[in-house]
Amino acid sequence: MERFQDENKWLGSFGDIINVKCPQCGSQAVVKRIFKSERYYSDSRVLECKNCYYSIKEGTVKYSATVDTYCCNNEDKIQFKSQLLNEKPNKIKLKCPICNEIKEFKPAITEVPFVLNTDNTAAREFSFNAELWYQKEFSRSIFWAYNLEHINYLERYIKADLRERNNNGSTNGTMISRLPKFVKEAKNREKLLKILEKWKK
Repeated sequence: MERFQDENKWLGSFGDIINVKCPQCGSQAVVKRIFKSERYYSDSRVLECKNCYYSIKEGTVKYSATVDTYCCNNEDKIQFKSQLLNEKPNKIKLKCPICNEIKEFKPAITEVPFVLNTDNTAAREFSFNAELWYQKEFSRSIFWAYNLEHINYLERYIKADLRERNNNGSTNGTMISRLPKFVKEAKNREKLLKILEKWKK
């Protein structure tokens, strides 16, 4: 009989390095904690991909530049909104539709916190909204893990015939206490273990 005892680990115990899908090339990338703060959720993170060298720091800000003004008369406006930019432009050159001249305009700048646009049905990490690398649809839900350490912990729990809670400070904040019902059900054991084994390879 296999036995599992809750080690009072919470989800953040596995969150120092999270395997994700690179938003640029689709390969496996990582979101890493920088350890500038002692507090887990207060610390900053960086997303890095070794395949395409994509890298972005948490808290990155993009800029949107907007021009909404008159040029040659008080009837026809020049209106323009840029895509997200890495730097603030001081001037933007636009062609006036009235006089057909290219002129410089000072844009209004809006700061936009950068967050990846990803599939809303996918499981994601919280810093960049990047899709988790280890995830699979299961029983109308998503079965997922942050990394191999997380996978091994889940595997130990799912394999166990006897699952024990640790009374030394164990609360409903532990990862095991918050697992969805389909992970805890014995009827799903073999299917879930096959998924975990595939992830480990």
